[in-house]
Amino acid sequence: MIDEIITRLQTGSVGNVVRFGTRDLPSPPYICVKTEKHPVGRGIRIIGHAAVDQQSMLEDYIFNESSVLLKDYKFTDALGNYCVVRDADDYTDVVADNDDDTISMERLFYVPNRLH
Repeated sequence: MIDEIITRLQTGSVGNVVRFGTRDLPSPPYICVKTEKHPVGRGIRIIGHAAVDQQSMLEDYIFNESSVLLKDYKFTDALGNYCVVRDADDYTDVVADNDDDTISMERLFYVPNRLH
């Protein structure tokens, strides 16, 4: 599932999209994609990183572009499951204390599913 999300995000204005935990991070701006537990499925946390002077671009990406790219996005995952990305209506504001001297913001989406 995460590969489909990354591929979708790479079609946007920020082409550097990596999995959360990647050792060698690209130059900003870049997006990290992290999966996590969500009450009704699998959470997809989009973490945007930008240079300190790119706050407007970062906010626009998190509030607008990520929604255009992911809200109600439909795909079939590698296991053949039909998936729809939903907006969790949750975000963080700008954070300025990242290890790589970037600013960041996060937005949460989710894919409803049930454990078998």
